[in-house]
Amino acid sequence: MRKSKSDPALIPALVNEGFSDKEIADRMGWTVGTLRVRCSQLKISLVRRRIAVPRATLDQLQHRARMMGTSACVLAAELLETIARDGLFDAVLDKEEAELDSTATSMH
Repeated sequence: MRKSKSDPALIPALVNEGFSDKEIADRMGWTVGTLRVRCSQLKISLVRRRIAVPRATLDQLQHRARMMGTSACVLAAELLETIARDGLFDAVLDKEEAELDSTATSMH
């Protein structure tokens, strides 16, 4: 049973949004193998930038992302952008300003 054809031009956007090969293949109506072959033929990279995250943390992130109707990668990017934009590093990491000052001083 063949699904309707999808536009391969969507693949780079889905990769950038953090969707897995399986998720992209499902959206395209293809198998993962077909996705990889088509991407190779079209010179579309499926390589993603990665950050090592403990499994338990990734599981929680994926669960929350599903609840929000997005991917874990998109959610992680939004969290990091918000933390950086709003200067929330100390609040998120629960660091005391005095602790940060002594660390910065000892590094010089």
